[in-house]
Amino acid sequence: MNEIDVHHLAAAYALDALDEHERAVFEAHFGACDVCRSDVHDFRNTLASVAESLATPPPALLRDKVMVAVAVTRQLSPMVASVSNLDRRRRARTVLSMVAAAAALVMIVVGVVFITGNDRDEFSADLARVMQQPDSRVLTLENIGGGAGTFKVAWSNSLGKAVLIGENLAAAPNGTAYELWMVTPDKVMPMDVLDPAADGNVHRNLTTSAAPIAWAITIEPKAGTPAPTGDIIYTGKVV
Repeated sequence: MNEIDVHHLAAAYALDALDEHERAVFEAHFGACDVCRSDVHDFRNTLASVAESLATPPPALLRDKVMVAVAVTRQLSPMVASVSNLDRRRRARTVLSMVAAAAALVMIVVGVVFITGNDRDEFSADLARVMQQPDSRVLTLENIGGGAGTFKVAWSNSLGKAVLIGENLAAAPNGTAYELWMVTPDKVMPMDVLDPAADGNVHRNLTTSAAPIAWAITIEPKAGTPAPTGDIIYTGKVV
């Protein structure tokens, strides 16, 4: 991979749209390249600005239109190519990376748009601060419980902040709530996200005290528990 190829990965890296191999190659180059560090910083600022600018009450039909478009649009991941084939496939990979990055951005913004009032302002501001950090990450949790809805977590280890976006969820059974857990090499930490999702949504601003290696969601008693007692229904490994 030559220098031009590596530079072309900056936008996709800023939006967490690289596969594991591409991320490793870019991060090996990133620390020694002022141009790429500046590009990533600028891309993250742009992402944060987009999120803030769209965090306003939407037209009544916007949600339905967005969800219909998401349902019928194929979400493509970046093309996985060997280093020896990168020159031949660079253009195709760049296009697919931008599609995946744009899809990730749309889903984050959708989560912000439908929050209202002071909660919206606080949440969108925290999301913007997290996404402006050079080390910010976005992870879609895998639904292993078979229920409705999705969860995404965005966080920055350097800032010590995270935001959680849960959409189109089934309401938790009476007396219970969804709870987020941050997994570190040493322990499983409760993040105090206790929400029954009565309206189908969960949005939370969180403080983190360690670097996660995974995230998980369970259903717990509404008062909360110091350790998970329910089955894991959503999970995501940090790679």
